[in-house]
Amino acid sequence: MSEARFSLAGSNSQSSQDNKRDNERTVVAGWDATLFTEAGISVHSNVENSSINGLGLVIPGGSDLLDENTQLTVSINTGHRQFTRKAVVRWLVERGSEIRLGVQYLNHAGLLPETHQLDVAAIRIDPAIAMKLSAGIAVRRKILPFLQINGLTHVACADIKNVTVLNSVGRMLKSPMCIWPVDAKALDRVLKEVYGNAASQPIALPGSKQAARDKQSGAGNQAIDLAEDLLYAAFIRQASDIHVDAHAKGAGIRFRVDGELETFAEIKTDIYVELASRLKVISALDIAEKRAPQDGRFTYKFAGSNQQVDIRAATIPTKYGERITMRLLGVQSDSLTLAKLGFVEHHQHMIEQFLKRIQGMMLLTGPTGSGKTTTLYVAMTKLLRERSVNIMTVEDPIEYEIPGAAQCEIDSNSDKVTFNSALRSILRHDPDVVMVGEIRDKQTAEIAIKAALTGHMVLSTLHTNSAVATITRLIDMGVAPYLVAAALRVVIAQRLLKRLCSYCRISRPLSRLEAMTLERVDLEGALIYEPSGCVYCANKGYKGRIGLYEVLELRTEWARVVAEGGSESELIAMMKAAGINNLLEDAVDKMLAGDTSYAEVLQIASSW
Repeated sequence: MSEARFSLAGSNSQSSQDNKRDNERTVVAGWDATLFTEAGISVHSNVENSSINGLGLVIPGGSDLLDENTQLTVSINTGHRQFTRKAVVRWLVERGSEIRLGVQYLNHAGLLPETHQLDVAAIRIDPAIAMKLSAGIAVRRKILPFLQINGLTHVACADIKNVTVLNSVGRMLKSPMCIWPVDAKALDRVLKEVYGNAASQPIALPGSKQAARDKQSGAGNQAIDLAEDLLYAAFIRQASDIHVDAHAKGAGIRFRVDGELETFAEIKTDIYVELASRLKVISALDIAEKRAPQDGRFTYKFAGSNQQVDIRAATIPTKYGERITMRLLGVQSDSLTLAKLGFVEHHQHMIEQFLKRIQGMMLLTGPTGSGKTTTLYVAMTKLLRERSVNIMTVEDPIEYEIPGAAQCEIDSNSDKVTFNSALRSILRHDPDVVMVGEIRDKQTAEIAIKAALTGHMVLSTLHTNSAVATITRLIDMGVAPYLVAAALRVVIAQRLLKRLCSYCRISRPLSRLEAMTLERVDLEGALIYEPSGCVYCANKGYKGRIGLYEVLELRTEWARVVAEGGSESELIAMMKAAGINNLLEDAVDKMLAGDTSYAEVLQIASSW
């Protein structure tokens, strides 16, 4: 984009070229932007119009801090999304008591195809874009379309000098392209992962009964293909959940990625009915039952590759049909560690010291979807890798298969296997480690605590807002304080925040108002980072999530206060005196380290 297009003269000109430029702009309402100068001074402005390459801004009351060619960090709030850009002032004019200016975005990350070789293994692939090219052409020509931003399709290619192939692919994609050079061997691995299932049909296990079920369901080929595309796209997009929501005109399909819902497709009613039948068949549900909730699960294996994913499915009747939700429980790798989950070094040390014990209880607490099960998985995997132990679990349902552990699933349809009965039975099987999926009542809590006092290591979860609240919750359930003090050794409260993309994050100073909001006025002017967007994070600014942790170790003094019936406020005061970070403080530390943004930390602050 030339500077002329952002000049004041260009803004006032009525030539045909400028009219075209004006048509590219979008007049917006309700947007605002905060401008940060290189000196760390912030100026508030309103956004008048927006384009792909810049903004038109209005500063009420004026400002003498800006001039043409001034470089800025611009934090834009659209009302439903916040993003940040590096920019330069291209024109500026005073009109009465306000200043109007045009800013042009800068490529601060320096990610240009001419100078940057794309790390194809690190990119976020949009399956809808990848599937625009047939598997045969992509694999044979070593080329992968992976993202579309503002009508421009980004393509990874091992041979960027093969103009004939690139022109042919451009005609197939029917859009302008940005070609990124990549390592051929790395691209081969990604192509196998993306297109590995194209040669043959994916398999829903158990496969021995699948043909009969397909015939029974009457699902058409279109529904079968859509189900396969749906599961495959969710896997490639690294979604945690799939939502199929019936409405008056059909159904909407959405993925939850990094904690946020994204629309995947809208389908008509006839396709929705067949798709629902297909998904119920592979989930081993009763396709004739449409008036009662059902739960099921299956393992989906992608033929042609070693990839597979465990999926938990649930249905519930709604006004326009059954709502279907599927949780993707991807098989975890042995490389997952406490450090990769976001635990700082001294938190890792506390957990590792507990895992060396032969008895005692460790509880994880937090809302649904905060990563408690993953943390437990990592702890048990570490135990199995470092010690010869007999691990037995009781879960509702089993979310991850743990090689080397005996896992028992609760039967929610009958009273034959409950948390209480399963836990009592497990203690007769000589376990070293017992994992209880969730402590829900007094009976389960008492059995788990007694197990921790009789030579067993017990791992479990609870739903509370903080580590200290876990102690009072157990006491409120009816467990004697002296038993809690004797058995409980470590409590971990955790949450998940979106992780900033390390390739495109933008630095800026923390404003005084923001520091006051966090009740940390001492941090005014501290360097923090904001999301921007690039090819690595699919233009989101965030890539993956990071854990926040509040780790409380009940040593002698803490145990004495708990046994004597100390209140929650007393325990919180002890935490502060001991310098133990709470969740908000851990969030602020991760913000200052550049792992997450102020907007994400504000979510924790507002709920604290």
